[in-house]
Amino acid sequence: MNVFFGWVVPYIIFAIFLSGIVNRMLVWSHVPVPFKLTVFFGPQTMRGACADLAKETIGFRSLWRGKKGLWFISWLFHISLASILIGHIVGIAFLGQQFTKFGVSAEQSESLSVMLGTYAGVAFLMGVMLLFIRRVASKKMRFISNFGDYLVLVLLLGIAGSGMYMRSLDNVTYLEVATYLKGLISLNPVPPPSSVAFLLHFNLVQLLLLYFPSSKLMHSCGIFFTRWLITRPYERQVIINEHTSSDSFRSKRHKAPEPISNSDREAS
Repeated sequence: MNVFFGWVVPYIIFAIFLSGIVNRMLVWSHVPVPFKLTVFFGPQTMRGACADLAKETIGFRSLWRGKKGLWFISWLFHISLASILIGHIVGIAFLGQQFTKFGVSAEQSESLSVMLGTYAGVAFLMGVMLLFIRRVASKKMRFISNFGDYLVLVLLLGIAGSGMYMRSLDNVTYLEVATYLKGLISLNPVPPPSSVAFLLHFNLVQLLLLYFPSSKLMHSCGIFFTRWLITRPYERQVIINEHTSSDSFRSKRHKAPEPISNSDREAS
């Protein structure tokens, strides 16, 4: 069972996760756009288009113009999530010693890594809880929500909770986790840590990755498609799939009924 769930399953899930994302992006890239999307003043240079995309993806500018409370919850959730992902990659790669590059001792580096990770984890847990409360408390949100929306939030709560427990109360070390993950990456897998908290945390992450390509979480990739369509400084003309001709669009247009002439009225 350790070999199957610790060595085989992670590769299967990663393959499904990666192929699912690539497939969705390929589908999006071939969707025809039969009308101009840029109907307002937009950036005229590539630098301006990239700056506009950065403002939207980092600062959530369009959401800021709407509800400030929702903007804060979303920003807190996404920024803390990004910090956790970066912290996991750097912390595990350097075994918590990354801050020694700035002249601090090994003990101080590990303590600082734990402290920053804890703060990011608390912020992430707060963001997920606020999003869950908003979805449950709002009648409009409950109406438009489906099972998948709640499943994602429950998985995120489980991941955040198990991660905080593992960091605060469990005795799993950086070395154990790094050895296991580096073994998977190098295609030379080793047995996973025996920590129950780590196994729960790791399996919940795998479930989230498995569901990711078919969930609304794909907006993290889709935003680059949608924003680029309306902000790019070139080729603002109509985009039509090469497999789709104008005749097919014409055949699908709704045709209004022919008006009844006076002669027809008199005949009837």
